[in-house]
Amino acid sequence: MREPESALSSRRFGIALLLFLVAILLVAPSLYPASATDQDLLATLQAPSLGHLAGTDQYGRDVLARLLAGGRLSLSASLLIVTGSLAIGFLAGISASLPGVIGTLLTQFMDIALALPSLVMALVVVGLLGIGLGNLIIAFILVGWPYYARLTRGFAQQRVKALDIRAARVLGVRERTILLHHVLPHAMRSLAIAAGLDLGYTLSALAGFSYLGLGAQAPAAEWGLMLRDAQMYFTVAPWLLLGPAAGIAWAVLATSLLTEEMHAARAGQ
Repeated sequence: MREPESALSSRRFGIALLLFLVAILLVAPSLYPASATDQDLLATLQAPSLGHLAGTDQYGRDVLARLLAGGRLSLSASLLIVTGSLAIGFLAGISASLPGVIGTLLTQFMDIALALPSLVMALVVVGLLGIGLGNLIIAFILVGWPYYARLTRGFAQQRVKALDIRAARVLGVRERTILLHHVLPHAMRSLAIAAGLDLGYTLSALAGFSYLGLGAQAPAAEWGLMLRDAQMYFTVAPWLLLGPAAGIAWAVLATSLLTEEMHAARAGQ
């Protein structure tokens, strides 16, 4: 059955949107070398102009330079969280799918961890470790890996019941070979889709924690922190708020549409 042209176009738009965003964040600093931290107290809250394409903030810092730096920081931190959670969860999920005491204990621990609100637990971990982006990344990984572990365990248990796996066992193929060549590739493709969805959620959650003052700290440029600093100047300098808000919305939309493309490609196989 041929896919509707509108759905195909939306996914292509998502890929283009994400690639364009990444290109801007990587290439723009060389084309627009303004500093994200240098202050000019004689040029505070200036509207967008040729000298400052996105205006300046309350300290006279170039807003566009901070948007670019904040985007790189937000995306790299989100990627680190998702990658770390996926790696730990994948190993734990494979271990939990194996018979024995360790598998049973890991499964019970995952059930307990998933029953707790993840954002509340992240707040608890940040409270124990202290505020800061590094500690927030650790907190998100600690509360995020059980989700991937449960998915991995479910995929593994589903695959071992497939006819090709049963046939391989009858033919005497070793369990290690079955795991590496028949179970793990299918699990990784499915987990990649889940990670794509989680990337947008993680980015927005990071921005929310930084907005509350629990993540990145001044003078760092981070989209959530920029939103927090801009709220009191919205009536006189709306560009301070619109920039990071648009960046977050852009990144979340792009990752969501890209995940839709991955899911469609997986379903078509």
